[in-house]
Amino acid sequence: MKGKIIKYFSFRGFGFINPEGSSEEIFFHVSNFPEFIQPEIGNEIEFEINETPKGKEAIKIQLQSETSADEPEVVDESESEPEVESSESEPEVENSEKASTEIGDLKGVGKVTEEKLKAAGYDTVESIVSEEADILSEKTGISSKVTAKLIASAKELLG
Repeated sequence: MKGKIIKYFSFRGFGFINPEGSSEEIFFHVSNFPEFIQPEIGNEIEFEINETPKGKEAIKIQLQSETSADEPEVVDESESEPEVESSESEPEVENSEKASTEIGDLKGVGKVTEEKLKAAGYDTVESIVSEEADILSEKTGISSKVTAKLIASAKELLG
């Protein structure tokens, strides 16, 4: 089934979907959303419906368009390529620790998540590793489940 996210409460980890061709609102929990992707109002999605004692719940949610978290990273990399093309910039990139540990290097970090992290002052992977998931969630507005996975990914990236 296809639909669009019409409400999302990141601090609570749930929201509502409006199925295509219906005025109905179906509940969803962030745990039924793809790993490392933050739900956003307006996301077009595909999902299945599970009947629960409390009503219908969307499960197995996938973004309808193939706009994955990896695509914004490619855009960001292409924007930085002209800077790297210069022979003067190459040694700086090679010698810079930050060049290999940018927020965009984290698995599953898309443009919106990267913007939220940077707006909260998290510009490097190192700045995320030392934070607790609940605090990172509070400061960024990203669910604590997702921030816990971001921290784990950051630790894995840094080895």
